Amino acid sequence: MLQRVSVLAVEGMLASSITIPMEMLEAVRARLKVHQRRRAHFQMEVVTSTPHNVAALGGLGIRADATIQDVTDTSLIVVPALWRNPKPQVRRLDDTVRWIADRYRQGASIMAVGTGVCLLAESGILDGKPATTHWHYLDQFANDYPQINLQRRHLLTQSRRIYCAASVNSGADMVIHFISQMYGRDLALQIEQQFSPEVRNPFNKQVYHHDETGSGVAHADEDIAMAQSIIRQKLTEPLQLEELAETAGLSVRQFHRRFRQVTGDTPVAYQHTLRCDAARELLQNSNLGVADIGASVGFSDSAYFIRVFKKLAGQTPGDYRRKVRGKLFTVP
Repeated sequence: MLQRVSVLAVEGMLASSITIPMEMLEAVRARLKVHQRRRAHFQMEVVTSTPHNVAALGGLGIRADATIQDVTDTSLIVVPALWRNPKPQVRRLDDTVRWIADRYRQGASIMAVGTGVCLLAESGILDGKPATTHWHYLDQFANDYPQINLQRRHLLTQSRRIYCAASVNSGADMVIHFISQMYGRDLALQIEQQFSPEVRNPFNKQVYHHDETGSGVAHADEDIAMAQSIIRQKLTEPLQLEELAETAGLSVRQFHRRFRQVTGDTPVAYQHTLRCDAARELLQNSNLGVADIGASVGFSDSAYFIRVFKKLAGQTPGDYRRKVRGKLFTVP
């Protein structure tokens, strides 16, 4: 459970790389308070390496609530993006680098934005793990940290408790992903709609997931992983539970129970989520009608498609399309 969030502030950082996550997490806390949930009572603080205020890019002054020396136990650390070449900055932050590593080994989750990922790389906690960073520094990062599995084609990566975002905009998507894992998909969708209804792709499709086996599957059940792969490959086809169960060497009842235990979803719900994710892309990027989009992703009944989409996305396909296209400027 999230109890303490430590937001790191350093000289010359991009202020938006910490203010956006802070505002989104504050929105989470506000929504949880409305429902009087105990999980709403987490502490959020700005921490610095010295007791002095720091100046972000452009001269904006950031007041510290505590120093890193004061924070010996925390649940989550948010690491900001650095401006331009990060190497000189990283060299001056030895104490901060050690603090990040110590808190991670103690059990904290780490969320780093842009070139702030270099602080994690310098600490050694990313060795052998996937990461991403700002596109301008991909080559330099690969040269400086060859022991890290750099994901050039992904804007977001996750390796257990380490989350990396390539840019400030990707950082917002990363926070949504983190909220989904910590508090559930429903709350994450509420925050996503509040802050970024124009998000181009579902956040769960953008993240490179890593597990200790290197398979990219978030669990170790090979039979269920194979079933998930089959469902993805046959996304538009009717779900054949008997065939999936037979492939896994289980009865239908055993397969259904085990699938839910491993993934948190029923096979039908899992298929619906994948279909609606595909529908979201078509709603933004095509001029197909809602019924045609539903049919193209596997829903033969448009009314049923609309009900399922609304349940998962919190809005109808038509409402979603209007929101994601609301900021599009076109020349007649």
